[in-house]
Amino acid sequence: MPPDHRQLEFRYAGLSFAAPNKVRFKYRLDGIDSEWVDASTRRTAFYSRLPAGTYSFRVIACNDDGVWNSEGATLGFTVDPFLWHTWWFIGGTLLAAAAAIALFARYLTRKRLQRRIEQAERKHAVERERTRIAQDIHDDIGASLSRIAMLSQPVDSDLTETGSTTATLSRIYNTARELTRSLDEIVWAVDPKHDTLDSLADYMGKFAHDFLSAANVRCRLNIPVSVPTWPLTAEFRHNLFLSFKETLNNAVKHAAADEIRISLELRADHLELSVQDNGRGLRAPSASAPAAGNRITSGNGLRNIEKRISRIGGRCEIASLPGQGTTVLFTVAVPKQTSRQTLSNNSDRL
Repeated sequence: MPPDHRQLEFRYAGLSFAAPNKVRFKYRLDGIDSEWVDASTRRTAFYSRLPAGTYSFRVIACNDDGVWNSEGATLGFTVDPFLWHTWWFIGGTLLAAAAAIALFARYLTRKRLQRRIEQAERKHAVERERTRIAQDIHDDIGASLSRIAMLSQPVDSDLTETGSTTATLSRIYNTARELTRSLDEIVWAVDPKHDTLDSLADYMGKFAHDFLSAANVRCRLNIPVSVPTWPLTAEFRHNLFLSFKETLNNAVKHAAADEIRISLELRADHLELSVQDNGRGLRAPSASAPAAGNRITSGNGLRNIEKRISRIGGRCEIASLPGQGTTVLFTVAVPKQTSRQTLSNNSDRL
């Protein structure tokens, strides 16, 4: 029988040629009734919905003389279980629940391990950043303060010479100005609100303008009108800016250039930053012929620039001709974002 039945009705009869209306009955449903049910002369039995299982319905009859037929009649039947009551469904559900618990436990374990790894990485990044800040303070600010202290203690003969005093004060002023600039760079590098590409572009443009103006070198900036706010790491910003700063410093000190062009171009997954001067150019380290379009690795400054750029997954290319200037091109991959902002082809020229 199907499991969704609502009621069962059993009909039975007893044969008697003498007095059929006086035949009495008793019935019993094994598994439900613990004793015989006296139905008197009624020939029907009713049961509500039965649970799944195998049953036997038994009926005995008694004639008008009071003689009971102890053998009676029997009807066997089976009620099928609902789908969710079957053993294979219950077993499958238990297995699925066990698998879900195991997967959830594994997920929690992996998340906990991932959080520990992230915490260790953040701790390592903080320690590395603290080391870098300490090194910058020691190298830049410490050296500048020591220089100011030495210049502030002239000998007695220098105090009577106006020219010497003026030169000393001038050197103190220049050193203090460089110290202020170095301190500003350190504060900018550690401030997390500047960890975006637009902030990096703005700061490099401002630095180039101020630095080259003080050196009496024309500065030509070619940057996009709208720079997207792609998030950058502090290490990325710091290494790219120091490489850019070192390139400008080399152009001012060694190239004898009177104009420097700075260009920033943004691609789908990388940026290209070029610094071009009109100075005396470079030569190959081991030959008198000019090095055109080749990467130049001579000199500690150039090697440091290449190391910094390679540290953030980029490359540095230097092209130069004697008397025709030098072009330094930084190509650095930018971490992919979930949505890229369409870049305008228009640019400001300052």
